[in-house]
Amino acid sequence: MRWVVLILLFFGAVINFADKSIVGLAAVPIMKEFNLTYAEWGLVGSSYYWLYPVTGIFGAAWADRLGAKKVLGFIMLTWTVLQFGVLAITALPLLILYRILLGAFEGPYSPIAYSHADKWFPPKLKGFANSVVVGGGTVGAMIVAPILVSLITIFGWKVAFAALGAASLVWFFLFQFLTKENQVEVYENVQKKKKQKLEKIKVKDFLLLLASPTAMFTTLAYFSTYILVVWFSVWLPIYLVEAVKMTPGQMGTSVAIIGVVSVCIYMGVSMASDHLFKKNQNWRSSRVFVVAGAMILGALFFSSIMIFQNPIWVIVAMCLAKGLTYAILPIGPTIMINEMQERGGLMTSILTSSGNLAGIIAPLLTGYIISLAGGNQLLGYNLSILFMAILVLAFGILFAIFVKPAGKLKNKSSDNFDLKSS
Repeated sequence: MRWVVLILLFFGAVINFADKSIVGLAAVPIMKEFNLTYAEWGLVGSSYYWLYPVTGIFGAAWADRLGAKKVLGFIMLTWTVLQFGVLAITALPLLILYRILLGAFEGPYSPIAYSHADKWFPPKLKGFANSVVVGGGTVGAMIVAPILVSLITIFGWKVAFAALGAASLVWFFLFQFLTKENQVEVYENVQKKKKQKLEKIKVKDFLLLLASPTAMFTTLAYFSTYILVVWFSVWLPIYLVEAVKMTPGQMGTSVAIIGVVSVCIYMGVSMASDHLFKKNQNWRSSRVFVVAGAMILGALFFSSIMIFQNPIWVIVAMCLAKGLTYAILPIGPTIMINEMQERGGLMTSILTSSGNLAGIIAPLLTGYIISLAGGNQLLGYNLSILFMAILVLAFGILFAIFVKPAGKLKNKSSDNFDLKSS
């Protein structure tokens, strides 16, 4: 059963990030239809995240109480309604309103999915399980890009958006009929303890936990990486067309290549982290140092495209930068959940929602920087790339220095259900 749950969470993430990134793939026709400036387009990209962090926290807390199955089903139905509603958009204000609402209802998905996957898998597979969920995001944002570009080119951007609404509806029925809410029996005692603890949490203690170096710098590292997530989603397609001079077809193919390779890289990093953790049970060496090293290398590769701007190297560097820096996305939730396991959904929502604040900043900042460069678009893109590379590098180093998770997982019984779950 747990593999069915994981596969569906993967495809849910595919839809989630396809919804998020399709606006970037449709940037050229949308900007042309509504006659938008770069600054206005930055506003469109940013608007998706205005409510995203807040609803992510409340939605995940709601799932901790009511169950992931019910909450995920509800939000997936809202995605369907909103994506079909795109057919009625006729002006910039309606486009912005649509993005605000879509972001609000998509905000809870990632933290709930991470927490739900974490409950079904033992410690030695947690990093892998979360990397599969994150991989769904990359598939949604990158690998389906050629399909979405074809739909946009042939049928128009509104029909492509509506197609994603249909996919959300199909996922809803599959998740409701093929999965169950509760985990395997051996894990039920842990769940009962969690439910009891839900009533006893003190706000002061929770705030102190969030202010701890481990929680704070994990969140900041996630935040810095998520600036790249947003840039890849909103600006990468335009960058490849305008700065690298690719055709729309070449852009779609390149985006897909970057997606495929990067998934392999950060899944490999996650599996290596799991392997080290299984051997030494040491969070610092197996989780923190592995992720920090990957972030630092990724930032260096990302910055290299300012110097070596050959299209082939740009794709190679993007693959390495995305794959390595994204290592924090599957491992970060595991670290946060370990800090307060009875509130796994809430802890991951704090992490992802705080990181998603970058979604508000990054599109506006990138649009502003490009506009400052005047007619020199390449210079504008390079300055934004330099800023993001420095940010990831700095927080990767701080992550390595200050994040010191508890040495052992607190719920030992989670090791036992590996053999009994199916």
